[in-house]
Amino acid sequence: MWTINDFPTYGMVSGWSTHEKLACTYCMENNKAFKLTNGGKASFFNCHRRFLPSNHRYRKNNNDFFVGRVEKDVAPLHLSSKELHDVVSEYGDIVFGL
Repeated sequence: MWTINDFPTYGMVSGWSTHEKLACTYCMENNKAFKLTNGGKASFFNCHRRFLPSNHRYRKNNNDFFVGRVEKDVAPLHLSSKELHDVVSEYGDIVFGL
């Protein structure tokens, strides 16, 4: 078993863009990323509290994250390999299995 700990390399190996708003390979289009006002870069600050258990103390913490915001959303569903293949197939002529 192996793992890739370098995010740009992960993007090259997987074929998924690890830049801009769609960088999260788990959330894909269901992410909560936003662009920073001055720099225009994508920010994922406060986007992944929804993966915590519903009773976790960080979900209700509205002082240390976005002020006044309590996280109530649930995590996106984990796609099966067939569902993921169907999503990726919509992007055009991609050859699988090489």
